[in-house]
Amino acid sequence: MRKNITFKKLILLFLAVSLPVFLLGLFLIRQNSTAASNRTFSLIQDKVDLTAEELANLLDQLYHTAAEVAGQGNLERLANPAYFMSPYEAAKNVLQMQEQQTSIRNANPYIDNFVIYYPNRLQAYNSKKSSRPSFFEFTMDEYRQLAGEHSSADYLTVYNGKLTEVILPSFGADFLIRVDLSGAALEELLGNVFSEYDYYYRMEALDGSWQVTNLARVEGEKFMQGHTGRWAQAEMSIDDKGYECFSASLPMGDVQLDFFFSREQLFRDARAYQYLYVYFGLTVLLASSLFLLGSYAIIHRPIRMMVDAFQRISRQDYDVRITGRQGSDFMYLYQEFNHMAEELGTLIEKNYQQQLLLSRAELKQLQAQINPHFLYNAFFLLRRMIHDELYEEAGQMADTLGLYFQYITRNSQDFMPLGREYHHAMLYCEIQQLRFGDRILVETDTLPEAYQDIPVPKLMIQPILENAFNYGLRDKVDDGILRVNISEADGCLVIAIEDNGEALSEEQLIRIQNSLQDTARGIQLQEMTGMLNIQRRLDIYFRERGKSEIEGGCLKAERSSLGGLCMRICLPI
Repeated sequence: MRKNITFKKLILLFLAVSLPVFLLGLFLIRQNSTAASNRTFSLIQDKVDLTAEELANLLDQLYHTAAEVAGQGNLERLANPAYFMSPYEAAKNVLQMQEQQTSIRNANPYIDNFVIYYPNRLQAYNSKKSSRPSFFEFTMDEYRQLAGEHSSADYLTVYNGKLTEVILPSFGADFLIRVDLSGAALEELLGNVFSEYDYYYRMEALDGSWQVTNLARVEGEKFMQGHTGRWAQAEMSIDDKGYECFSASLPMGDVQLDFFFSREQLFRDARAYQYLYVYFGLTVLLASSLFLLGSYAIIHRPIRMMVDAFQRISRQDYDVRITGRQGSDFMYLYQEFNHMAEELGTLIEKNYQQQLLLSRAELKQLQAQINPHFLYNAFFLLRRMIHDELYEEAGQMADTLGLYFQYITRNSQDFMPLGREYHHAMLYCEIQQLRFGDRILVETDTLPEAYQDIPVPKLMIQPILENAFNYGLRDKVDDGILRVNISEADGCLVIAIEDNGEALSEEQLIRIQNSLQDTARGIQLQEMTGMLNIQRRLDIYFRERGKSEIEGGCLKAERSSLGGLCMRICLPI
């Protein structure tokens, strides 16, 4: 027998309701975690792209500023050898030019030096700064090399380890301008892009011939190993820590801008969702545990107590009682069970064999063989109904059992009116119908009112019904039929009980008929079955009352028209 079926069903129901909610909650938390990570990545990439755009605008602005300076007349006059100037005028133009260079350099922190080259003089003039001379000399090879680095599409080059812009006058004047970018200023700019993160940066140009980074060279080489481009594909490690790379490029000088963030920083928000994920799971687990414990205390434990009590009754312990709190939903069942156990104990105490001894010794001995041996099966059926929560059917079963055993135990008479005897037999059929369910169809006639008060031996119909259920219809899985017909024939009231069982062979039928006839003739058989008991009791009863004897006895066996056994009880009227 299955144990704890109600509690298991309750757990399954709870899981069916709560598990989808729990999984949906976990899914939403995971989705929010992923969305938070993607949002963080997207914001960083947008800021990297914006920084690259600002740098591109800065380089372009420097180029246009230098181009404007290149178009001024004093620079053109100094570059043209045909233009005659006195030493004073030449010095004045040079001074004016250097003032312009210095002013531009001081106004823009990203300019380290603003240099103008004059090949006709083989002199280059610096912006004013105490740490460098105002001019220096160069060779034509140096000039041609520097001028050759310039192209219309790109004006960036690397000169003396510095990222440099080279600007040639558009009107064909014979000079050029070199603007050296400040590496310190670029480092400061890149180091302050993300104030909320600790990160590494790297800016390189012209196939890596120039770069600025806050990584040491060895660390940088190690760090860049395996870098393949955009952040979605770039995952690397340094000092055993994972990093994500966010990159952008500038349209000039093949400039590549990279920012490196530790995964630990990037996934801080995602970890918060992971903690929420864990807290949510623990909360649901705690709530589930409380629910199951509460369910056990409220539902399963009371049912378990009732099942245990019925098991004790099945072991013939009729003193068992169930106690519970007043106001409990199960208190009514407890009270009914206690009442039933008390009544059942009273019924069992009345020994059926002792009641039969009130009549003659032979009659008492025969009657003592009749006992409700299906008692335990009935209580097991009742227990199963309660275990399966069929409380209404269980109540009906208990009422029917009460009436059934009331008839057996509460009346000490050996003979009863046929109406009461027939009603008792119908109660037995009702109990068996509950036991077998749809497997067996019971068809019964109503006892005519004229025969209700005919005295008959007690318990003469039920054993025959019991024999039909237990032997004739025992193997019937479905379509079983038990029929009780009442008719009159030859001055007798005939009660025919027949079934459509398939197990009765001709040899068995002949053996039953011979045993019934031998019992009717008074022959003592070694085995006294229930049917033979009835045959003997009916013979004694009617012989004592001067009724004419019926040939072959009052109980006869024959083949039923349904195919099984038909037992006929013939009562002289």
